[in-house]
Parts: sequence; C-alpha cells; structure tokens
Amino acid sequence: MPLLFARQPIFDKKNSIYGYELLYRDEAANNSFNNVDGDMATSNVMAAGFLSMGVSSIAGKKKAFINFTHNMLLQKVATLFPSDQIVVELLETIEPTKEIIDACKSLKSHGYTLALDDFIFKPGYEPLIEQADVIKVDFILTKSENERKYIVNHFGNGRIRFLAEKIETIEEYHEAVRLGYTYYQGYYFSKPMISQSKEIPPAKINHLKLMHILQENDPKFEDIVNVIEKDVAFSYEILKIANTAYYYRGNSVKSIRQASMRMGLDELRKWAYITVLRKIGDNNKDEIVVICAQRAKAMEFISRKIGLEQRKTELFTMGMLSMIDTLTGCMMDLILSQLDIPKDIKEVLSGKLGDDKVSLCYKLITSYEKGEWNTANSLCEKLGIKVEDIADAYFKAIVWVNCSDCI
Repeated sequence: MPLLFARQPIFDKKNSIYGYELLYRDEAANNSFNNVDGDMATSNVMAAGFLSMGVSSIAGKKKAFINFTHNMLLQKVATLFPSDQIVVELLETIEPTKEIIDACKSLKSHGYTLALDDFIFKPGYEPLIEQADVIKVDFILTKSENERKYIVNHFGNGRIRFLAEKIETIEEYHEAVRLGYTYYQGYYFSKPMISQSKEIPPAKINHLKLMHILQENDPKFEDIVNVIEKDVAFSYEILKIANTAYYYRGNSVKSIRQASMRMGLDELRKWAYITVLRKIGDNNKDEIVVICAQRAKAMEFISRKIGLEQRKTELFTMGMLSMIDTLTGCMMDLILSQLDIPKDIKEVLSGKLGDDKVSLCYKLITSYEKGEWNTANSLCEKLGIKVEDIADAYFKAIVWVNCSDCI
C-alpha cells in the first residue's frame, strides 16, 4: 500500500502561505502509532514516500510540517529530510525524556525547526518547550479565549511563535490575530463571505464570459489567443507559466501564440482558466485558486479510472468552479446562472450531491484533500477504483499546480 497524504495550508499574518502540514497515513500500518512495529512501519513508509516524491514537489518552496512520533525522533528519521524544507512536529503523546530532549537538541544544532503539536502544558514539559520554535494550539481543545491568551502570554519569550490550528471561522481567525498568534491553520479561509447584492459586479461578468469561452468542449484557437492577447496582465501571467521549467524546451517563449505551441491548446486553456480565477479573486485569494486547480487536475486525472474520460474537461471545470462563491463573494447559484455547464455539474456545485459518478468523484477529491481517509476508501470502493488511484491523481495534481510560481 502507498503512503496516503494530503496537505493543509498554514498562513501567516499577511494571509500568505507559510507552509503546509502534511497529513499522512500508511494503509498497511493503519496509523498504528500505539505499538513499536506499527510505528516503525509507518515511519519507513512515510520517509520513503515523501523522499521519493520529493518534499519540494509536495510543498513547493514552502515549509512542510511533518508529524514525528517518539520512535521516529530516536531513530533520527527527520535527518533524512533537508533542514530548510521541513518543520519537525512533535506529537502531543511524546514525553520529555532525556533521550527525547537530546534528540531535539541534536536536530536544533543541525538547523531544524521544531514545533509542539496540540500543546497543553504539563509539569515537567519545560525542557521540551525550551527546544520549541513553534507551539501549535488547537482551538477546539482550548475552547476559551482566556486559555488561548494564557498560553501566548505565559510561554511567549520573543523567540517562540504560536500557531492557531483548527481555525474554522473568520471570527476565530480574528481572535487568534488579536491574541498574538503568528500562524493560522484550518478551513476558515475557504468559507465564502457573501455580499447582499443580487447582481454580479460588471468586472467579474467579463471574467465569467471568458470562462464561458474556455470551458467549451472544442474552443477555437483564435478565440482563446485573442482574448489573452487583449489583456497585458493576462498575457504576462501566461508567458511566465510557459517559461517555467515544467514547459521549458531550451528557448524562451515570447508570445501567446508561441506559448500555445509550447504548452498545447489544452494546457493553455487550463492555465488561462486559473489566471481568470486569480483575477476574479483580485489576486489576494491565491490559496483558494490553488485548491480549485488541484481539485480540477485531480478530477481530470481520475476521470479515466472511473469511466468518465470523455467528460474530463467538464470534471476539470467542476473543480475550477468548486469555490467560485468564495472567490467572488457572490451566491453560487447566481454565478452558475451565468455559465453554460451541464446540469449534473451545476447540481454538484450547488451542494445537491447524489450517488452518481460525478457526485462521487467530487466527494472523493474533497474528502481526500482533508485527510478523511476512511471516507475516501469507501468512495473508492463505490467508484470501483483503488485508493492508489486517487493518491496518484492527487500527487500529480499538486506537481502540476506547483510547476508555476504564479499561484
């Protein structure tokens, strides 16, 4: 069985991505952290999995937060990874024994960043706190504002940074900022903030018209190129992507027409779609665009496995539009009324999911990206595919999205 993994973004005070926590599960060991054999089996699969995929392929240029258990620390598994690419997360079950403290000091001396996960203070944990660079506070476990504030005030020493995790609402995010937390993790950023207006702003209407052209099953080459060439900023973004290492062929691309030849019309259309979404989000919701692009590409990759290859463009579109309400601040149904897309795709995006393949595909991708492994396994069975198929599609989608520094 392969390593199943998903990544969850961690934001800084500027709402920029600081890093990703890598949620992982070894199907063979079934996350058996309660016994030595299971622990070591998981550590071997985790290390081999992330090393073979490449941490930079998964997290791009950001920090990758990876959970390490007691035995993993003593076995020095973390030293297999470059110190500038990962943050070593110490699980809350780890006791501050002399061996553990010595292992932490060794990691620190080699430049590794240490984080304490799900922090709740216990007497005797002071030596472990002294080694920590980041303290993660679970906002579900620490329910009161006083508790959350006390941790920052009592353990803050000017060096330790505090990360508020499981932030599910904008209100919790604002509270964490006010209390002095530096980093924020959770799904608060994906919640749509809907305006009261019954109309879509004119500028966003133009973007939706472009999306209409891009989502056609057989778009005309001239239509797409002409639309891109008329927008200088749009052209600049596409040329940047065409000149990345992913597409580089020995000489630079200097025109949209050259880009279309280099990338192929299909790839050009997809990156144009992503660029339009960035414009709709006013370029300040890039992580939303990243998630939409990951979903879109993963759905496209998985389409052949579930017998929907002939609808791969529609599935790609479904992924790209999956958070369009968050990007625009408009009701999903209002946005969808402006787009000519298949009825079953509209129903899924409106939240009316059934047991058809399109609905199951959407549920599979969204559950997998949250690390809901049991749900993902069940959905794979319903679709008649292996869990390896979704794991492979998810990883390839991340690599594809990471190929550009534009998002």
